[in-house]
Formats: sequence, structure tokens, C-alpha cells
Amino acid sequence: MIPGTTLGTAVVRALAAGGVTRVFGIPGTHTLGLYRALDAARVDHVTARHEQGAGFMADGATRSTGQVAACSVICGPGIANVATAVGQAYSDAVPILVLAGDLSRAERGGRGGHAHELRDQDALLRAVTDRVTRACEPEDVLHAVRDALAPRRWGRPAPAVVQVPQDLWDAPVDPDRTGPTASERRPAPADAGIVDETVALLTDARRPVVVAGGGAAGAADDLRRLAERLDAPVLTTLNGKGTIDARHRLHAGIVTQQYGVPQGAAEDLLTGADVVLAVGTELGPTDFWATRPRLTGRLVHIDVDPVAIGRHLPADIALTADVATVLAELADRLPVADRSGAASAATCRRRLDAEAAALGAPYASWIAALRHAMPDDACLAVDSTGANYYGATPLFPVHGPRGWLNPSGLGTLGYAVPAAIGAAVATPGRPTVALVGDGGLMFTMPELLVAAEREIPLVTVVWRNGGFGEIARLLDEQGAGPVGCQQRAPDYPALAAALGCRYAEPHDPADLAAAVARGLDADGPTLVVVP
Repeated sequence: MIPGTTLGTAVVRALAAGGVTRVFGIPGTHTLGLYRALDAARVDHVTARHEQGAGFMADGATRSTGQVAACSVICGPGIANVATAVGQAYSDAVPILVLAGDLSRAERGGRGGHAHELRDQDALLRAVTDRVTRACEPEDVLHAVRDALAPRRWGRPAPAVVQVPQDLWDAPVDPDRTGPTASERRPAPADAGIVDETVALLTDARRPVVVAGGGAAGAADDLRRLAERLDAPVLTTLNGKGTIDARHRLHAGIVTQQYGVPQGAAEDLLTGADVVLAVGTELGPTDFWATRPRLTGRLVHIDVDPVAIGRHLPADIALTADVATVLAELADRLPVADRSGAASAATCRRRLDAEAAALGAPYASWIAALRHAMPDDACLAVDSTGANYYGATPLFPVHGPRGWLNPSGLGTLGYAVPAAIGAAVATPGRPTVALVGDGGLMFTMPELLVAAEREIPLVTVVWRNGGFGEIARLLDEQGAGPVGCQQRAPDYPALAAALGCRYAEPHDPADLAAAVARGLDADGPTLVVVP
């Protein structure tokens, strides 16, 4: 044991060893030992204005880099506030780390009347993630932290919450007595026989189609190389946007449909395929936003999580493996083929564009202007809003992996702004934009102060529709008025000034493009409100 090593110091060292260079969070009485260690180690700390914002920042940082990001909260209200962000990360398989202060070991048990005490904190956390540690000894904490930061080469990536009793932070600890971590428990390689079967099936395929999900983001080059050798169109899920460059000849579009709009292009491509190769996706309901297609060909399903394979669509061949490793092997072994993949992809894209026009018309020119103003390598964080559902989702092309941050599964409001801040902090110099509705903005609006105090050139584009416009539309379809959907708009110029933001209110798409370009070149955040 290193003489004088406290748990707080050991945790900070473990964070550094795991690639964590900053912590998002809010300090409190139950995490003082951690914050003393952060101060001594001079670790960057990003102080959020709300624990939910801290969780979303860690989510955005993780998605934009592929590296686990960490946040810190206290027990009780801190846990309750961050729970939404943890649930969002779980639904989209984003492995953030939450360091949560807890009552001292002597105070645990519930109903003791202690400050920041929840009746059953463990139960609340286990409702939003399956990786929860309520530590009793210092070694428990170190093991859980190291396990959360280790590369996940099998099993579903998920947020990990480590609850640390207040009296443990200053306890002595032996960093060498923590047991094996996930990185030391590597899975067996993909079954050679199954890989051989997959190679044979893909080689003989006449109309193969690839579906790439968010789990393929770290294997984008291997995925592209595989698709090119197959000459197969590539569809992506919503969280898979950018896994293949939208300008690539084999990019066919997204499988995600718009709410209430029948779409046949992606489904026809999938049902007409004799082999569908699904990579890094569950093929679940939020991947399609509609009934899943009935495949007529064979399905090859590759994922690190064996539970995800065949869960929603039966797989003919199941490959549980590290996605990048198995895609690289398949690409190396497959012969180069000519299957008219580019023509099929182009046909699908044209049909998808036509289908998107039904509800996308009010957004199309604005989204095109936004794309024009953003460099190819920029990152866009979107919120749960009609401007995303019918605008950015079908109409905003993404040119590289980790450039699209979307709260797909849980579908929370208020995600875009803090997630964009997390991404901007984690990838300094990368242009970053948040797209949010005026209702969703109110959920996490104070986090813009973080961008202001850190002089982040974040551009937040607000689509103004008077509140919860998408819900009002759905109520109208059902013959009801917009009950509860309409909100009084704040004085946006005054609000921007109070939050340390520049302000712009473009009157047409050209003005929007100019405002976004200026904002990305500024030395602080810009609030852009689309009328």
C-alpha cells in the first residue's frame, strides 16, 4: 500500500489511469473527501447548475469521444436529480460513471431522519441502471470504479453508479487489493466456426444490406471497408447516424421513421435483402419508431451484448464479439464484389427524402442552413422536439462517427444543451451546436452559464413553437385542444444577456447560417432563436 493513500486519492488516481481528465458535478457534504482529492490532483471540475445537467454532460462527453466520462453527486436529492440522466444513458447504452456520495455506514438503513436520506436509494438507482454498487469497504469502491472505466468488450455498455459512504473517503486503502477488473476478464474470441459461416453467407449473398447502430461508432472505418467489399447499402439507426459518412455512395439513409408518417423505402430495402447484417444495434422499437420489418432474408446479428442479439428480430447467425475486431476480420476475408449497392442506396435515399417531406417541410430549409453553417466534423446535440423528429433526424446529414448526440431511448427533454457542453469540453476545438425546442430549453437552460464561464463557443438553436408543439400536434390529431402545451415565452434577448450569451434572431435560413457561423467563431456561447 502507498503510505497515506486515502480512498479519495486512490479514486482520483484510478480516474486518471482510466482516461478521465475531468469530472462534471456539484460538490456536497457527502463528497468532500473526493473534492479535496480532486483539488490536490488539480483535476478539472466542471460545475453544473443541476445534477441532471451534470449527468447529461457526462453522457455527451462519452458519446462524443467513446471514452467513459464521470460525474459526481451527493446522495438523496443529488441521486434523484441525476436519475433521469442515468436512465437516458442506460436506454442508449452509454457507459458514464456516477460517483455518488452516501450516508456514512453507521447511518445507512433508511428512515433514520438523516440529511439527504432517501427511503431506498438503491431501489431508485436499480430502476434506471443495472450497474449499481453500494460500497461498504474502500476496496469495493476502487474495484467498481476501475470496472466502470475498463473497456467493455462484451455485455451491454451501461452507466455505473458507485455509492461511497461519507466516512470512507478518508479511509486508508491498498490500491492493489481490489480484484480483477473488466479489462482483465476478456471474453473469448468470436467463434471461428460462426465467423466462417458468416463469411460464406455474405460471400454468396446477392442483395446484402447493412444496418449500423450506435454500437458501431468505434468501428466506423471497419464498417465502411466491409460495406465496400460487399458493395452493400448501409442503413443506420438514429444513434448510428454518422457511422458511415452521409455522402458515401453506399449510405442509404436511416431506418428510423417519422411519427405518423408511413415510410416504405427503408423497410423495402430490408425486406428485399437476402442477407441483413446488423451491427451494434438491438433493432428495437426506438430504432424504427414503427413496427419492425418482417425480414424475408437471413439476419446476421453482431453485438457485444448477447442479450441484444435476436431480442427483437430472430437472428440466423449470432456473433457476440467486439464489433471492431469481428468487422475487421470479415472485411479482410470477404472478396470484393459488385452488387449495384450504390444504385440501391441512392434509390432508398431519394425515397426517404420524399417521405420526409410530409412533415419536414417547415424545417427543411432551416436544417439545410444549419448543416451548411457547420463544418463537416462538427457535433450536433439534439433534443426531444419536432425540429429534431421531422427536421434534423431525416434531413441533417452527419459525416463522421460521434457527431450526432440524440436522447433516443428514454427520450428525455432538456438533453441537448448540457450534452453539447459535455461534448465541447471533452473535444476542445470541435464546433458544437445544440438544437432544442423552446419547451425543452427550460429544463436545463441554466447550464448555458457553464458555457459562458468556460468561454465555450457553443451555439444553441431554439425552435420556438410556443411550448410543447409536438404534443399539441398529437392532441390536435385526436380532436383535443393543446391542454398544458402552451407556455409564455421568456424575453429571449434579456435571457441571453443574463446567461452570458450572445443573441441572434434570424428571420430566414440564410440569417440562421450566418448567425451559427458567427457563434462558432465566438469566444463564448450564442443563443439563436428561430421565430
